[in-house]
Amino acid sequence: MFYCDPSSPYQKGAIESNHELIRRIVPKGKSFNPYGQEKITLMTNHINSYTRKKLNDKSPFEVFSFFHGSDVSEKLGLEYVQPNDIILKPKLLK
Repeated sequence: MFYCDPSSPYQKGAIESNHELIRRIVPKGKSFNPYGQEKITLMTNHINSYTRKKLNDKSPFEVFSFFHGSDVSEKLGLEYVQPNDIILKPKLLK
């Protein structure tokens, strides 16, 4: 969970980008209740492996691993998804 710092509206843009990507997979109006932690982790792995222009065409996963090391990612259960394998559609969670 991420909360913006008070008086820091520039932080909200990053959250909105992730929200849009989440809603590609779980459309608005659909509940998250049917999905357990395994499916949510799968979804976040795909979203965080998707490259972003704001990150110089790197993925959030790549940037996180650069700053914190791949050991931390592994301990958190995060896995990099190859670009050709990224799915940002509802079929990912089926």
